[in-house]
Amino acid sequence: MKYIGLTPSFNIFFQGAAIAYVADLLKVPAIFVKAVTNIVDGDKPIVEEFLENLAAVADVLDPAVEQVVNFINGKSVSEL
Repeated sequence: MKYIGLTPSFNIFFQGAAIAYVADLLKVPAIFVKAVTNIVDGDKPIVEEFLENLAAVADVLDPAVEQVVNFINGKSVSEL
């Protein structure tokens, strides 16, 4: 299993870790793109701040996912 760009957030990405574990067992490549939306430490109500964060993250994540897909499209795992 190869990990690129590990950050402290990797330690709290349990769902992705579980999927990566099974993908590794089955020898199926897996790529994850993660965006954090649960940072709610401002003065606004939690739900309001979360929804604002979600909208901001979606705006950034959309082109980022497109770049990832364009980068991996048509390549073998060894070419990545």
